Amino acid sequence: MKHVLLLALFFILLSCNSSVHTDILPPKKMQAVLWDMMQADEMAEYYSAGDSSFRGIDKHVVFYQNIFAIHKVTKASFKESLNYYRDHPASLKTIFDSLQHFGQRLLNTDTLNKKHFGPMTGDTATRKLHVRIHPM
Repeated sequence: MKHVLLLALFFILLSCNSSVHTDILPPKKMQAVLWDMMQADEMAEYYSAGDSSFRGIDKHVVFYQNIFAIHKVTKASFKESLNYYRDHPASLKTIFDSLQHFGQRLLNTDTLNKKHFGPMTGDTATRKLHVRIHPM
């Protein structure tokens, strides 16, 4: 009888653990994907502000597809993870807080390392936009 109870308890515990979806992105990976998506949004907004013929929505889709490919995540997996974290606000808050701290660290590092140049001379049209990619 003891073995039957232990076996039943084992199956109950096992079934409780199986309710967690395996398609949910772990917080660190979700943080990295969200960071890249925010960067893509900023880049699309930057281009759309300077070019009236720029198709922002189309570019967002292309950027997001590239981000999913880089992180080896499917759109469905990302959506399911986003829905999961939306339903678990404490976990989502942790992810957003770490994103905020990461962004603040980058800002502080860039501010400390920024070189101060004298007055600009010459043609500024030859300056190029440099995008830095920071590992999480």
